Amino acid sequence: MWDHDLDGRREHEGLARALDDTGAPDGRIWNGHRWQEWDAWTETGSVTHPLRAGGPAALRAECQCVWHGPTRPLDSDPSVTAATVEEDWEQHIAAATVAVPPRDVEEEISDLLLRLFALAEDRPLAALGALRDLEGKIEPQRVVAVGRARRQGDSWQKVADALGVARQSAWEKYQFAGTGTDVTAAYAKAEPPTP
Repeated sequence: MWDHDLDGRREHEGLARALDDTGAPDGRIWNGHRWQEWDAWTETGSVTHPLRAGGPAALRAECQCVWHGPTRPLDSDPSVTAATVEEDWEQHIAAATVAVPPRDVEEEISDLLLRLFALAEDRPLAALGALRDLEGKIEPQRVVAVGRARRQGDSWQKVADALGVARQSAWEKYQFAGTGTDVTAAYAKAEPPTP
């Protein structure tokens, strides 16, 4: 099995699942050295797969997050096919985690939201003022991030996925990002705060 550890978080586990000659999942995985019976993800409790007669005919990468890769016909040496399906899984991990913020940033956002919630209970107008200020600082940061992502060669689809919007929406709103005076202005507004 393969583990992916991002800032101490295990968000994905992968394995090389055996498939029978019909493409149905078999109850075996290739563990890197031999076939091993494996019928469920320990944390997700996914459906168990029966052992098929005749042995495996193919492998595919599977991830604990329910993603699975393409079917790869089994080589005479299962390690060769297993290396290919592990590469499939690595590509999945690269795509699935590209927009995941570091743990410390997530924790700070969570802390800020808790503080804003508490402020809204005690002093709702002060909370509204803080939210107004925050909103005014978020959009310039977003423009800067889009501009940098585009300059690094990321596609509009990747940008849209990270923003959680459709590709067309991302392009329409941020097509100027990466060039022009609007980005320069966004950079000026998005300068890191002084302590």
